[in-house]
Amino acid sequence: MHFSNAGVTANVGYDLVEYTEMGREWYVLQVKPRAEKKTVRYLVEYGCWRHLPLYTKVTRVQRRKVRRQLPLFPGYVFSRLDPDDRYKMLQTNLVIKTIRVTRAREMIHQLRQVARVSKNTTQLKALSQTFHEGEMVRVVSGPMRGTEGVVKYSEGRTSICLNVEILGAAVEVSIAPDEIEKI
Repeated sequence: MHFSNAGVTANVGYDLVEYTEMGREWYVLQVKPRAEKKTVRYLVEYGCWRHLPLYTKVTRVQRRKVRRQLPLFPGYVFSRLDPDDRYKMLQTNLVIKTIRVTRAREMIHQLRQVARVSKNTTQLKALSQTFHEGEMVRVVSGPMRGTEGVVKYSEGRTSICLNVEILGAAVEVSIAPDEIEKI
């Protein structure tokens, strides 16, 4: 599935590639504030694989609803780069640093879970921390069936947190308690 916004295409979902192309390694690009979509444009121009998870935010402006596509993890873009492409991206002056991914399969699994959930719900919100405490659960029914996460209770509702450990971040989505089971 692809989202488009002002010429920016962000790969989302099940097209996350697991194998490593010759010379290309997985990186998380930490970018300057509000520069994620511009960074993706450069990656497109250089022919690099990229992934920018987006969510839709609806706001009211003068009695109209305005939908905006915003990065789910502000300040981060996922990419596979060879050394030349990495150097080119650093020269754009948009990238603060590159974080080499050492456990790519685990990161891909986590991003796929986030993408699958974001496709099926609009009640997604990014969290600033990864949850290590709480019970690990698996969703057993509904559109998120098979998704695994950590239980969290807040404001009288039950939700699960899907971790993206390389960023030290998580995504929280509301869920009915009868749709989950302990792992």
